[in-house]
Amino acid sequence: MHSSRLLRVLATTVTAVVTLGGLAACGDSGGVGGDKNADQATVTDGQPVTLKYWTWFPPEVTLRDTIAAFERDHPAIKIDLRIFEAADYQKQLPLALNGGEELDVVGVQVSAMTNSIREQVRPVSEWESNLPAGWRDKLAAGPVRQTEKVAKDGKLYSIPMGSLGSAVMLYNASMLSELGIAVPKSADELAAAAAKVRAAKPDVTPMVFSGEPYWQEEMLFTIAGQSNPTLSDDVFAGRKPWNSPEMVAALGQYKSLFDKGIVGTDVLSLKGNRPAELFTGGKAAFYVDGSWQSSMLSQASRTASKIELTDVGAAAFPVVVAGGKPAARSYAEGGLAIPKKSKHVTQAATFVEYMTMGKGVDTWGKDLVLVPTAKSYSADSSVLASQAARDGYAAITTLINSAGSARDSNQGFLNQVEGNAILDVLRGQSTPQAAADKLQSEWTSGRYTAK
Repeated sequence: MHSSRLLRVLATTVTAVVTLGGLAACGDSGGVGGDKNADQATVTDGQPVTLKYWTWFPPEVTLRDTIAAFERDHPAIKIDLRIFEAADYQKQLPLALNGGEELDVVGVQVSAMTNSIREQVRPVSEWESNLPAGWRDKLAAGPVRQTEKVAKDGKLYSIPMGSLGSAVMLYNASMLSELGIAVPKSADELAAAAAKVRAAKPDVTPMVFSGEPYWQEEMLFTIAGQSNPTLSDDVFAGRKPWNSPEMVAALGQYKSLFDKGIVGTDVLSLKGNRPAELFTGGKAAFYVDGSWQSSMLSQASRTASKIELTDVGAAAFPVVVAGGKPAARSYAEGGLAIPKKSKHVTQAATFVEYMTMGKGVDTWGKDLVLVPTAKSYSADSSVLASQAARDGYAAITTLINSAGSARDSNQGFLNQVEGNAILDVLRGQSTPQAAADKLQSEWTSGRYTAK
C-alpha cells in the first residue's frame, strides 16, 4: 500500500509543539481507557480535563482556530496539541504508542498508518456510545467504508475527517465566460471548447496536466472509472488482469483525447509545477489535477498566493465514453483515533465528534485541502465568492465522497513500469493491447506484490 498521498500535499506543514489551554492534566479517571462514569464526572464537577492530541494535519494556524473554538464550547476540556511534519509523524506516532505514551486523540494517515497503530488504538465500536445516535449517517459512507476496509481485520479504528481524490478539472471561469464556452461535460464538448480556445487565444493551451509517469495512472483510472467504477480496485486486488478488455479499452479511451486533438502530446513534457504555473498565469483554460488544488477556487487563497485569475471553477473530468458517468478515485486521508492508553475516552470522543462531524469542520474545512467527510459541510461565501467556485466545490465534494475505487497504487510498479507504459500508448509508441500485455506480464513477474 502506498504512503499517504497527503505527504505531498502537506509537505510544508510546520513542525512544532503547541500547548493550547495551558492547564495540566487532572489525573486518573479509572483504569486504561477510564471508567465512563468517572470520565463524565470530571466534566460535571467542572474539573478541567486536558487531552493530549498528536497530529500532522490540519496546519497549525487552522488547528489553533479550531481548538480555540472547541475550548470555548467545552470549557472543561483543554487540548494539549503537538504537530509533526507529515513524514516524521509516520515514524513517531507508532513509536510513542508502542512505548506507552498516554495520548488521548491521534491523527491517522488512513492508508499509511492504520495497520501500524491499530493494536494500540481502540476500535470505534468501543467508544461510539459516546457519539450521537446515528453518527454514521452524518458522514459520507464511502470514506468510512474505506477507513474500515484498510484495516487487516476489517474494523474501524478511526473516523475520517476528509478525503483526497483525482482527477478533477479546474477551469478559468473568466476565460470561458469571455469566449462563451459552457463547462464541458463530455469529450466532444471538451474538443469543441479546446478548438474555440485555440482559435481565439493562440497563445493559450486548452488543457494542461502533468506529463510525469505517476500522473498517468490517475488519468487512466479516472477515465476507466467512468464506465467501470471499480476497475482500479479490481486490478490492484488481482480480481482482473492488467490486460483485461476493460483495461485495453481504457488505454484506448485515454489516447483518444490526443487523437482528437483535445490534448497535444506536448503536454506530456510538462513536469513539476509547470502545469499549475501555466494555468495560474492565464496560459491554460483547463487544468487537471487532484482535489487538493481546491484552494484555487478561493479568491482569498488566490490573492495570498499572488494568483491573478479573477474566477476559477471546477468540475468532474469530462466523460470520454458515451453512457459513462463522472468518476474519480479517492481515499480517506486524515482520520482521528483514540489510543488504548487514554484515560479520558468520553471527552476524547467529544473532541473527535467536533472535528469530524461537528462545528469544527466549518473551521478547518475552509482550507479546502481535504474534502470533509461530514455531510453537513458546505463552503460558504466567505470562502468561495463566485457561483463557479461554489458549484465547483460542490461537484468535487460529490465526486470524491462517492468515488467507486480507492486512490491507491503499487508505487514500485507505477514508477518502474506502469507510468511509462501508459505514456508509450499516448505517444503512439505502443498499442493499448501491447501495453496492457506488458503490464500484466510485469505484474505477474514476481517483482511486484498484488494486494
